[in-house]
Amino acid sequence: LLGTALVAGCGGDDGGDEDPQQVLDETFSNDQTVNSAVLDISLAASAEGDEGGSIDASLNGPFQGDEKQEGEFPQFDLTVDASGEGQGQEFDLAGGLIAASDDAFVSYQDNTYEVPSAFFDQIKQASAQAQRQARQGGDEDAGALFEQLGIDPSGWLTNLENEGDEDVEGTDTTHIHGDADVPAIVEDLQSAAEQAGGEAIDPDEAAEVEESVDEASIDVYSGNDDRILRRLDLNLALTPAEDSDSAVDNIDIEFSLTLSDVNEPQTIEAPSDAQPFSRLEQALGLPPGVLEGALSGGGGLGSLGPSSGSGSQKIEPAPGTSSKKYLDCISKAQTPEELQDCEP
Repeated sequence: LLGTALVAGCGGDDGGDEDPQQVLDETFSNDQTVNSAVLDISLAASAEGDEGGSIDASLNGPFQGDEKQEGEFPQFDLTVDASGEGQGQEFDLAGGLIAASDDAFVSYQDNTYEVPSAFFDQIKQASAQAQRQARQGGDEDAGALFEQLGIDPSGWLTNLENEGDEDVEGTDTTHIHGDADVPAIVEDLQSAAEQAGGEAIDPDEAAEVEESVDEASIDVYSGNDDRILRRLDLNLALTPAEDSDSAVDNIDIEFSLTLSDVNEPQTIEAPSDAQPFSRLEQALGLPPGVLEGALSGGGGLGSLGPSSGSGSQKIEPAPGTSSKKYLDCISKAQTPEELQDCEP
């Protein structure tokens, strides 16, 4: 969906009388790029039943790329907030990610920590390699990438209506409303999964999802002057069949993505109060050097960082934690909670 947001267009009229399918085609199949903007993503979901619960999450902040420097890693300052409850438990998470010109930082529960330079260098190298491969394959714009994956977002809506002009964060847009074509979306996701080498979607599970949909609508807001996507809203309501094995019922999902200040300069500054990364390990209750070693190439944490082959580092046990079982545990951990459960 973030990739969808970074698709631009060929220019358009003022909306209202314009063919809604034409607006969608122009929005999702042109070659302009979004080099900078302020991103705002929100997700609210709830479900009833024995395993029901709710979650509210948001991701927002500016990002800035360099259109003159191909392969340059973008700068950004993104804030993450998430809270939810379910099965008698609650959680509340506040954090963020900052990538300045030369350094990266992560914030967690009101404190900011500097990311190890080795890990940040790996991320930048992986990004540059991905961009080179995209250019070699002719995928310089998101529209070409969708085509390669067999995805056509312009075909994800039926019963289209042009709702006319609407203002989105100071930009005049054409508002297109439609019902989500669930079979078309599932088919596209199946194609994308196959192209990415993932597991195929089970046909029976796909059919069960399609049958459980009570309401599915999508709203697209496309810039009048440039056909750059400025906002996308998705509303979904599902009721699993009575004979299904689902332990949840009455599922409601609301998703929204907004881009504002598109292609306007954004200022990303490194925080002045960043603490050493070891302080984050202390805050998570981890032995010194464990998390930094994992991020810098030793594996673990779901292999967050790409392996650098012979240059990857091996996680050495902290003093007093030489147990192989312990190292195996942290190498397989996927979350901070799982890391804390590992016993030295």
